Amino acid sequence: MKRDECMSLPIDEIEIIPLDIVPALKRSISTGPILYGGAGSWIGRPILLRVSAGGLSGWGEVRPVNPWVGETAASMFACLRDFYGPLIIGQDALRIEHLLRSCERKLPGNPAALEVLDFALHDLVGKALNVPAHALLGGACKDKMALEWSVGLADEKTMIDEAVTVVRKYGIKYVCIKVGPAERIDADVSAVSAIRKHVGDDVYLGIDANMGYDPIGAVRLAQRLEPVNLTYFEQPVPPQAMANLKWVYDRCKVTVIADESCYSPYDAAKLVAAGAADVLAIKFYKCGGMRRGRDIAVVADASNVRVNCAGTANGSYIEAIAGATLCAAIPNHAFGAEFVMGLPAVDPDVIVKNRPVDVRDGYCNVPAGPGLGMEVDLAAVKQHALDRVTVKRV
Repeated sequence: MKRDECMSLPIDEIEIIPLDIVPALKRSISTGPILYGGAGSWIGRPILLRVSAGGLSGWGEVRPVNPWVGETAASMFACLRDFYGPLIIGQDALRIEHLLRSCERKLPGNPAALEVLDFALHDLVGKALNVPAHALLGGACKDKMALEWSVGLADEKTMIDEAVTVVRKYGIKYVCIKVGPAERIDADVSAVSAIRKHVGDDVYLGIDANMGYDPIGAVRLAQRLEPVNLTYFEQPVPPQAMANLKWVYDRCKVTVIADESCYSPYDAAKLVAAGAADVLAIKFYKCGGMRRGRDIAVVADASNVRVNCAGTANGSYIEAIAGATLCAAIPNHAFGAEFVMGLPAVDPDVIVKNRPVDVRDGYCNVPAGPGLGMEVDLAAVKQHALDRVTVKRV
C-alpha cells in the first residue's frame, strides 16, 4: 500500500441518534430551571453521533444546555444531518482541524453540533492510531484531576445537604454554589455562609452567578462573603459589557472566572487584553469541543492566565470522558473540573459498557484510550433512540 493510502481515513458513514435519556439530577440556576420534557420529548435530550471509517467507529454525545446557547437537540440533529454530515462524508477523518473549520464556515453558530462531531472525530482517530484522544491534543500533563461539584439553587437546607453529601460521598475538594439573581443577595449570603460552616475550612468554595448580578450587587456580594474565604467568583455579571466585568474584577478580593464571557479563542484574547478576569472557563457547548477548548487554553497560557473546564456533563458520560481528556492535556488548568455529574459513580450511563474514568476520592483519572476509551452498548442505544438517521457515501 502506498504511503498516501496508509495515511488516509475516508469517512464512510455518519449516524445521528437523539436519545430519550434524562439525567437523574435536575438543577436550577439564576436564570431558572434547566428544562427537560416528558417521556418521548426532545427537550433536554442528548444527541449521540457515530462517525465510521475504515471499519472503526468514533462516538460523541452532547446534551445541549439552555440558556447559554440557542441550540436544542432538534437543531443539532438538523445541523448534523443537513449540513455537517454531508459536508464531511468521504473526507479524511485524520484532518480533524480542517473538517471542524469547514463545518464552522458552512453553518456557524452551532457549537454543540460542532462539539459532538469533535468528540466523535477524536475518538475515531485515536482508535485508528491506537492512542488516547489526549495524545491528539498534545498528551497528558497530569496523572489525575481534582473535581468540582456545582450546587444548584434551591432552599438553603437542600443546598447544604447537597454540598455535605458530595464532600462526604465523593471526597470533592471544590464546591461551587449557584447564586443569583441579584434580588436574593441576602439568601445567597446566608446559604453560602451556612455551607461553609457545614463542610469546614478544608473544602474550596466558589460561587457562580451565571450572569445574575449587576456590577454593584456583585461587589457587595463578594464583600459580604469575605469571611467565607471564597476561592473564586464565576461570571458575576452579564457578558454584553466587558467593562462591567472589569469593574467587578478591579474591586473584588477574590479570583474572578469569566464563563459566559468566553465562547471562543477571540473572546479569550479580548478578556486577556482587558485584564477582566483571572481565569477563563472553557465549556464545550460554548466553544465547540476539545480542539477549540485547547485553543482557548493556549491563548490564555500565552499571557500566564489559567483556564477551567469543561461543563457539568450532567447525565452525559461521553461528554464527561471528553472533559477529562481535555483537562488532562491542559497545563494551565485551575481549580476543580466540573464534569463530575456525568461520571458513572454519580449517574450510571446506560449506553456505555465500561468505565474508563470515574471519581475517586475527589479526583478523576486520565483516560487511557484508545480514542476516548469507551465501549458503546449498541442494544442500549437502539432501546433509547428517539430517531435515527444515516448519512452515507454515495
